Amino acid sequence: MSASVGPRGELRGDDFARYLIAPGEELATDGVLGADPSGRFVLVMQRGTLLLWDGKSRESVDLSALGADTRLSAESLASLRTLSFDATGEHLLYVRAGDSGARVVIRRLSDGSERALDPGPGPIWRARFDRGGAFVVLEMLTEDSNKNGKPDFPAPLLTAPRPCAAGPGRFHTWSDRGDRPETVLVPISGAAAIHEPDLIMPVADALLLRDSTGALLLERGGKKRVLEPAACKGRVVHADAARELFIIGCSQKKGTGRVSLELATTAAHKSLAIELVSSELDRELSDSPRLVPLYPGADSALFDADKREVLPLQTGDSVVTTRAAHALVRRANGLLVYDADTRTEQALPGTVDKYPQILLATPFALVSPLLVNMATGTVVGQSKQRALALSNSGQLLLSDVEPDSSGLTHGPLHWVTPGL
Repeated sequence: MSASVGPRGELRGDDFARYLIAPGEELATDGVLGADPSGRFVLVMQRGTLLLWDGKSRESVDLSALGADTRLSAESLASLRTLSFDATGEHLLYVRAGDSGARVVIRRLSDGSERALDPGPGPIWRARFDRGGAFVVLEMLTEDSNKNGKPDFPAPLLTAPRPCAAGPGRFHTWSDRGDRPETVLVPISGAAAIHEPDLIMPVADALLLRDSTGALLLERGGKKRVLEPAACKGRVVHADAARELFIIGCSQKKGTGRVSLELATTAAHKSLAIELVSSELDRELSDSPRLVPLYPGADSALFDADKREVLPLQTGDSVVTTRAAHALVRRANGLLVYDADTRTEQALPGTVDKYPQILLATPFALVSPLLVNMATGTVVGQSKQRALALSNSGQLLLSDVEPDSSGLTHGPLHWVTPGL
């Protein structure tokens, strides 16, 4: 058997088989499509059928038999179209077609019970839970925008996952193709779908809007309040639903290429006295961390969402990850843990590679060759070998034979707890 990679990233040689491997289990698959946050429930394609596999009971539910839309987008690096686990790992969302139109199905993972939500007329291009937990966010074809008399998705569809590592370095995209989707919000409560042309994002039970003048508004229960006036020409740099806190980038004079950051909350509005490179896009709702890295800018800094203040770092510092009041920071060829409560730094022993491999699996972070436990703020291991994966128990997946210019990685593979 042999395999190699061509000059455009294409795999050559023998065909690859794919498996989902768990202790005592080896499941042949067409592809693994996703998993809930805990990793217990996994979406697997097997011989063209979509299965919801339970890693605890080792049983599967045939979602294709339940009518789930399993088609994938042909866009490169695209997320699943119509399958989504919620942030709590308690529910799975999928889309089911029917004689009366598409329905959004929410399945409770603990007992398999389901309920269906009616999004209204129109094909569903994408569906997901919003991070705030109050809505299902849909992209629907509600209008024949290209005037050809039929609904057209913005990209072609696949009927099966792409082969392993097919075409790395080559990207598929389609611009101005098909009809323009409309973002539709379906309340999980079962209330009527919301069509809001000014929508930026849902924020818990409220809606963040940008009106025709460019002003940013927060609407709740039919009442609106201004977050930033139109003169700001604001873009969302950070949105926190749990704290109802927003960092907005306001445009500066033409030609600077920077934005000034403003903090807007229910109780206060103030300048953060820091600048970032400008962006035309709004960043999505966060998962509400306490510490927020502010990038890219002239200076490195953290924003403390609990204390509502900016914590300066040294120029050139990069934040690897954060956990509660602690941030793991790379400074030159070393690592340090920054404590926001005490505003102190603790340098960690060892040096990192010039171009380190970075893998995150809470509470662990690998910044090669150092493995850090963020719960304790200590280096717990080192590995000179490149890891294929990092587990949330701090183990690295390593191969017996590493890749080189003449061959790919191949097994046997081992989970290893690295030592110091």
